[in-house]
Amino acid sequence: MLMGRVVGWFLIALTVIMASGDAVLALGPADYSGILTADVVTLLVGAAPEAAPEQSLISTLELAIMELPAWVVVGTVGTFLLIASRKRHKRFRFRRS
Repeated sequence: MLMGRVVGWFLIALTVIMASGDAVLALGPADYSGILTADVVTLLVGAAPEAAPEQSLISTLELAIMELPAWVVVGTVGTFLLIASRKRHKRFRFRRS
């Protein structure tokens, strides 16, 4: 659980850095082309993600996720990881007084 929280907070910090980088790119003099998730996957894996030849629901969803800004996807994953690995307090329903 501790590792999940540490990785979640790391992803949230990375999200802030990516969003600020996107803001700098948007305010720059050149044409705006944000950091897409497909670009980040290409940097991490070493190859561009390929679309499946058949148009199934999963391949359509994957294509939609790859076209989102990278900070949105990383922030969502970090938030879900923080929620999933949060400390849970034990509740006693029938506590004796």
